[in-house]
Amino acid sequence: MRHFNSVLCAFCILALMLSVPGCKSLEEAARVAGQVIEENPELVKEKDRGKVLTGLKTVSAMMDEIDTQEEIAIGQTMAMRAFGTFGPPCKDPDVARYVAKVGKLVALQSDRPSLPFSFAVVENDAPNALALPGGYIFVTTGLLKRLRSEHELAAILGHEITHIAKRHNLEVILRDRRIAGLVDFAQQMDKDVGQYRQFVDLSYDKLTHEGYDKQYEWAADVAGTDYAYRAGYHPEGLLPFLYESINSQGQMRFEVFKTHPDPAVRVAKIKEAIGSLGNYSKMPKLADRYQREALARLTSAQGGL
Repeated sequence: MRHFNSVLCAFCILALMLSVPGCKSLEEAARVAGQVIEENPELVKEKDRGKVLTGLKTVSAMMDEIDTQEEIAIGQTMAMRAFGTFGPPCKDPDVARYVAKVGKLVALQSDRPSLPFSFAVVENDAPNALALPGGYIFVTTGLLKRLRSEHELAAILGHEITHIAKRHNLEVILRDRRIAGLVDFAQQMDKDVGQYRQFVDLSYDKLTHEGYDKQYEWAADVAGTDYAYRAGYHPEGLLPFLYESINSQGQMRFEVFKTHPDPAVRVAKIKEAIGSLGNYSKMPKLADRYQREALARLTSAQGGL
């Protein structure tokens, strides 16, 4: 029981570190938690201290052990499930090609431009988007119909690209795996397909139902806006959708975004970020092209909004 108490104490410290603004990832939190224990050895029994510190160092290093090939394999498995649950492919391949063209242009400005990003448009009336590990991004037709210009599309895709480029989705789905001490992904894929499949299914549910912590959403708003701006778009692309997301009572209009941070706070953070960009008023929004390449095709195929 004493060992359990020491481990419990260590993970309480880890949980506390995760709530500190400066600790933006589980790796950073584990590193800081280890420092706290080293500087305050009385917090953990001496006989358990070595095991606890080793465990925290393992947590801190585990993200680096997941290479890009593994990440892409995880994303591929999740993407197959997404087509079954998120929606079937869009009936108009030209719309899908247009979205992919915009998305790849923005992805080239990201922190991981060499990652083989893939963009899919699915038939789903709910306004939603989904980013999966390895560069797989899904956008619903319901979301595309809510937009009015290409710069809005670029900013939303930039937001989703950020979740992948910054490895936010891996952070979210790997927390349980790390603490539970599950075997590595390569072993799961090679030796225990059933366990791997179960983990991927649970991870997919976690991403689609629980979403991201507010710090990740804020980071995706800011970085995604920057990606779109660097791709040549007017940087206010996220603002129209966020304004539309709030009803007259100040509540979220779209149920699917109930877990997201307060849109008003998101708007304020985006405005703060773009305030240092100088005069961007003449940068393109490309509303006409979006109308022609996406909106007109979607509304024509489905009889209007």
